[in-house]
Amino acid sequence: MKTLGSGSLASVMKVILDIVWYLAWGLLGFAALVLIATGATLVMDWLGYSPGPVTELLGTIRDLGWVYPILVAEIIAGLLVIDRLRRIFATLIAGDPFVPENAGHLRVIAIAIAAYQVLRHLTQGAVAMILTLLDMDNPVVGGLELNATANIDLGAWFAVAALLVLAEVFREGARMRQEQKLTI
Repeated sequence: MKTLGSGSLASVMKVILDIVWYLAWGLLGFAALVLIATGATLVMDWLGYSPGPVTELLGTIRDLGWVYPILVAEIIAGLLVIDRLRRIFATLIAGDPFVPENAGHLRVIAIAIAAYQVLRHLTQGAVAMILTLLDMDNPVVGGLELNATANIDLGAWFAVAALLVLAEVFREGARMRQEQKLTI
């Protein structure tokens, strides 16, 4: 199987990325709805209103609602990466990988992964601070044990560095290709 052009491995990967793209948008919509429901339950609590049959469900949503803003930010970072990968694969299907835009796409992917990692560390710090303030040791929320230990994902940071290097390789390749087109 060929790697570039129509009917290639790149086109199969692009189809997979398209499917993941739409699934991620659906997940983002669901997370946004849950976030809205969480806000509504908080407002209802402040107003002293509690509907009867769905009280337990709304209580669970309210108790776990603090996770959803973080989830929304992570989904947005994932959507950004998927979108840029889709654009890169579109150039691979066209048989023209060394276009200047691909260098920018790789840079944006690296920045999105770095931002996700920073967000993850900030989230871990916030959870650790809340657990300390609540004087809780390894609490269980919704059947999930929360752990406040910080860990650095060296693989993700290596990927950020590698993507930045690849972005420069693509930029230089595009520049050299443009120079070659201009020579007689």
